Amino acid sequence: MWYKEINKQKISLVLGVGGEVLVRISSRYKNLKRYKKIGEVTVKYGFDIVAEKLCEKGLIPKFILSMKKTDRNLSEGERFRYALEELGPTFIKLGQILSTRRDLLGEEVANELAKLQDNIVPFPLEMAREVFEKEMKMTIEDAFDSFSIKPMASASIGQVYEARLKTGENVVVKIQRPNISAIIERDLDILFNLAKLLDEHMDQDKPVKLKEMVEEFYYSIKREMDYTNEARNAERFSENFKDDKQIVVPKVYWNYSTKRVLTLERIYGVKIMDTKTLKNKGWDLIKIANIGAEAFMKQVFIHGFFHGDPHPGNIFAINENQIAFIDFGVVGYLDKSSMRMLTNIFTSGARKDVEGLVNTLIEMDAIAPDTNMRRLKEDMAMLVNLYYNIPLKKLNLGEAIQELVEIAFINKITLPPQLLILFKSIVTLEGSGKYLHPEFSLSSITKGFIKEIYLHRLRPQQVLAEIRDYTEEIIFGIRYLPKQLRSLIKRIENNDIKLKMDHSGFEVLHESINRLTNIMALSLITSALIIGSSYMIRHDTEPSLYGMSLFGLITFIIATVLGVGVIISIFINNWYKK
Repeated sequence: MWYKEINKQKISLVLGVGGEVLVRISSRYKNLKRYKKIGEVTVKYGFDIVAEKLCEKGLIPKFILSMKKTDRNLSEGERFRYALEELGPTFIKLGQILSTRRDLLGEEVANELAKLQDNIVPFPLEMAREVFEKEMKMTIEDAFDSFSIKPMASASIGQVYEARLKTGENVVVKIQRPNISAIIERDLDILFNLAKLLDEHMDQDKPVKLKEMVEEFYYSIKREMDYTNEARNAERFSENFKDDKQIVVPKVYWNYSTKRVLTLERIYGVKIMDTKTLKNKGWDLIKIANIGAEAFMKQVFIHGFFHGDPHPGNIFAINENQIAFIDFGVVGYLDKSSMRMLTNIFTSGARKDVEGLVNTLIEMDAIAPDTNMRRLKEDMAMLVNLYYNIPLKKLNLGEAIQELVEIAFINKITLPPQLLILFKSIVTLEGSGKYLHPEFSLSSITKGFIKEIYLHRLRPQQVLAEIRDYTEEIIFGIRYLPKQLRSLIKRIENNDIKLKMDHSGFEVLHESINRLTNIMALSLITSALIIGSSYMIRHDTEPSLYGMSLFGLITFIIATVLGVGVIISIFINNWYKK
């Protein structure tokens, strides 16, 4: 349930209905300045529909609609990116998350949003000190032997400092921005209202509504704002790679970490984006790229838990035989069902099995009701045949995935968020590998890693774990099936079973039956009048005309007109259908 709805219910319990209305009015008044800024920026970059809806609701003055637009010749994606940058941290984060939804926004817009960076002005050290002391209940001097005056990096949610513990360990300390929670909550409230307004005027057949996208963003940024989540992610990565000497994960110092402060081991190495330094050291760049790719394959296919943003700035080369991953704020999870579906997608593509690909999408519940299945299969067949015969060394896996997502966008297919995070990670990782060496091929690494995946699945521990899971599932089914059957029988006996039917198309059928019934009734009346008038004409009844009953003649004429009308209506109905 949306967080604001929960808050409103709590307020209502305390203040009553009148109090809730006052809170709503106060909240709206407090946000009017922010609404005005959003209206100005959206008009400036050509998204007038947003400002128009805000104006209709009385949230911004009408003169904003006539404000000057930017005179730069920009694409839609560029305009969207610049607008989000001007609107600040919350909107930048929203854009970064939306950049993974290529299935909804398309390639051009998603590629532009991927360029969004947290170019935020650093906040003063005194503010950082205040946040730290409030969270840790101690001063920076009590916790650290030394602490840098200037931050190493500054982002929308927090900034990072170098420090050294009293025990001698070198660390990095991430401290959250003051009041960032209130700013994000305000902007989320506005985003939620905007989404509802725009959803009312958009194509109702779209697979995902804007409101749902804002809700997804809310849960994502909520996790990111709690630094303990990132700390737990780092520890899980460390546990997964504890026996792998090629991978380093920074240690978490829990005694100096809370929801708003995170202290991690300082990693010393060279960022793989600094290829000049790597070459000067004489390190083998293709070897470093392969180590990173193999580690990622383990994360996906063995651990089911992977780094969500493996770009060159988040990977350090310790030496040519060892790398380190940092920044675990965005991670992806793959449960057994998702792993099986992912495997089906890749194996179906390798076998040129278009039906298998489509069936996997159906199983994911990803296909919209109005998707043209024939066109979808044609697009899939084209994609499979395009990449089928390309040698692995020349196959750009990132491009293939981007084309798959583009097909999903065109055919109104909504892919699961975790699968999209994985696709984005694969594209990013392949870009990182090629950044190190142009000849890097993620496809070749994947092929060589398949053997290790099968060996992992055949390990006695893994086989026993799968047998245990299947056994528990069967026992669960056997144990609860009788109970479910008894519950179903009881509901049937109590006449408590309700059937839900999709009545789409019934309106047309109702109109057709109604029209047919009217024609039949009119035909029967016409037939009765013809028979009755014929009987009256054959008998001399007064008054008469030319020896025939006048009433009979009039009735016969009326019946004739009605009969002609019935025939004409039938012809018109058939013509309309054609």
